[in-house]
Amino acid sequence: MKLFFKRIFILVVLLAVLPVGCVYYNTFYNAKKAFNDAERTRKENRYGKPKINQAKYKKAIEKSLKVTENYPNSKYYDDALFVLGVSYFWTKQYDRAERRFREIIANYEEFEYFRDSRLYLARTELEQGEIESAMESFVELLNEDVSRSFKGEAAMALGLFHFEERLFSEAHGYFLLIRDSLGSDEERIMAQRHIADGYFESFQFDDAQGAYLQILGMDPSLDERFHALYRAASCSYRMLRIDEGLDYLETLMDDEKYYDSLNVLRLALAEGYEWDGDIEQAEMTYYQVSSSEDKNKVLRQEALYNLGLIYQYEYDNLEEAKAFYDEALKLGRSSDAGMGALNRSSSIGKLEEYARTIEIDSATTQQAIDDAALTQFQLAELLWFDLNKPDTAILEMRYLVDSFPMAYVAPKGLISLSQMIREHEADSVAADSVLRIIIERYANSDYMPDALEALGLTGTAADTGHAAAYLRMAERCVVDDVNIDSARIYYQTIVDHFEDSQYYLLARFALIWLTETYDSPGDSSVYFSYTEFADSFPGTEWSIEATKRTNYRPAREVPQMNETGDSVRIGDKDFIEGEVWQGDSLVGYVDPERMKYFDPDGGMARDFMERVKIKEVREKFVYPTEAYGSQWQGDLVFQIKLDFSGEVVNLVQKTWSDVDEINIRAEETVRSTVWDTQLIPPEMLNSWWVYKLRITLPSHLK
Repeated sequence: MKLFFKRIFILVVLLAVLPVGCVYYNTFYNAKKAFNDAERTRKENRYGKPKINQAKYKKAIEKSLKVTENYPNSKYYDDALFVLGVSYFWTKQYDRAERRFREIIANYEEFEYFRDSRLYLARTELEQGEIESAMESFVELLNEDVSRSFKGEAAMALGLFHFEERLFSEAHGYFLLIRDSLGSDEERIMAQRHIADGYFESFQFDDAQGAYLQILGMDPSLDERFHALYRAASCSYRMLRIDEGLDYLETLMDDEKYYDSLNVLRLALAEGYEWDGDIEQAEMTYYQVSSSEDKNKVLRQEALYNLGLIYQYEYDNLEEAKAFYDEALKLGRSSDAGMGALNRSSSIGKLEEYARTIEIDSATTQQAIDDAALTQFQLAELLWFDLNKPDTAILEMRYLVDSFPMAYVAPKGLISLSQMIREHEADSVAADSVLRIIIERYANSDYMPDALEALGLTGTAADTGHAAAYLRMAERCVVDDVNIDSARIYYQTIVDHFEDSQYYLLARFALIWLTETYDSPGDSSVYFSYTEFADSFPGTEWSIEATKRTNYRPAREVPQMNETGDSVRIGDKDFIEGEVWQGDSLVGYVDPERMKYFDPDGGMARDFMERVKIKEVREKFVYPTEAYGSQWQGDLVFQIKLDFSGEVVNLVQKTWSDVDEINIRAEETVRSTVWDTQLIPPEMLNSWWVYKLRITLPSHLK
């Protein structure tokens, strides 16, 4: 019985004493286990792109925090700090990592991982942009009496930093240190690869090739050997030693270990054949890649794209070239080859769109002539810039200036023709003679200043009589002389005599602005002048400015219909559709049709230019069965914003059908539509555009 009570007593004492030590030991044990697992995974590819096991590092953080927060006096505290710092570093929580490493350096100079903490602190500073401090720390460590491997890590960090900053000559010295004295076998190979890559990126291809071949004598891994020989071939190409480059690639192709990379090598071979002028062999090799069963679509796509280039530029067969580009597009458009195929296929496709379709006679309107001339201009520029057909481009531009002499764009065509002759035919005399035609025939054109600048005649007696000259004089009167009456005369001259000029609307706006700024009558006449201007030229740059100056926009609140159905109530005021209020005052009326142009940013949206065409509709509108009973059809109005590729990045619906499903499907269709933005001036690309989607009944319901 006494023995029994003695054992109970010992058990109670142990239960009272052991938990704290066991708990924090077990907690840190689990933290260290997760940390070691994460570190092992990362170090498997230490000098490539490391694999970061986020889950393991986060578990290590969670467990280590329990030790540092609950048991600050335990013997595992410094170890827990280090685990935290490293785990924070590899999970990109650099500010937290820095605090842990600084705590170690300040308080635990005898700690086993004290120098490792200093190294990690420098790397953390580097990641946070504290370059000068980090560099000092690395150099200190490199010069201290520490192990070779530790110095190697510091040198590697310095070399990689300078390399990533493209400071290749500065990086070179650190990589040499690693290769010649400080590095392990793996680190020596890595340093040599960076030395070679630095030469390559600096266009020192002879030195680069020698450095790559040196790797072959360092017992490289399969990946390093592949990289060295592949880059050696690239160097040979760039030094026009094509046969030598082909030999390096064939050495890799003969090694069955690189079977999975055959198509990568074939693409490089085909490139070499092109460099060597053997287009037929290049074509056959690209065919081999494009028709393979390789799961890597990007390789097949690149081969198809290059076949398109061969047929476009070597064989001058645009139809076949477009077929290859379209096949490449089926494999995606996010890659460089995909985007290139999209642009080139689109350019070739425009040839049909730009075909001549007008015969001018006495009944042809000026607008029709201007439109046809613009199309002809676009065709010539397409041939010049996108299709690399300079001779044909010059012929088409000559056709423009000869066939459409009265078109607005005719003098612009002469300027482009002059530039083409100057560049392609190297005939400055002929180019200047084309420019002088503008002075003789189009002295009042908006393009007159460009011609004068090209001839070096800006500011001479010839530089008068056109809209830009009157605009320049008007602005000088306002800014320099404050001679408002003279400014008004010059602006009025533009309004009276240059209705087709790009400066016409600016001049009309400026006349209202002069009255507002210098001669305000003190009543609402200026306000109504602006609103009349905005009504007359909706969607233009200057109508938007006029709108801003009057705050001429409908209330933002969504109205509720009253019992009669013809008025709305917001707060304590009744609004009739179209009324515009400023505070408590009714200041005007906007036609409901015009309200469709008020954009979300408080400006005015633009009508789509007719020449901006749809390239693709990914979700075509299908008339919903839910709407069969209503038989609704008509236009739904949207405001949209496009990015540079023509995709819709923002959308606001302005009118709605009575059937929700029609509205939903219409919005999906508009969102999925891609436009050809090449004809939208860059400064207008960020505008809101008004787009009307026509909804029609299916044929079986009509």
